[in-house]
Amino acid sequence: MTSVIVGAKRPDQLADNIKATEVRLSADELARIDAVSVLPKEYPGWMLERQGEVRRNQLAAAAR
Repeated sequence: MTSVIVGAKRPDQLADNIKATEVRLSADELARIDAVSVLPKEYPGWMLERQGEVRRNQLAAAAR
């Protein structure tokens, strides 16, 4: 969820804040933001992936 807190003291500040809602980011810009803001995986998800890694590697090698 995204939210905005408007903290304008003057009308020109309020106008600038409102104008900021018109900013549009390109797909590339959004992808770059997503890439740098990825949260670390939470437990137990990262552990389950790690535990299955050896078996996945074995299966991949057998499929070759």
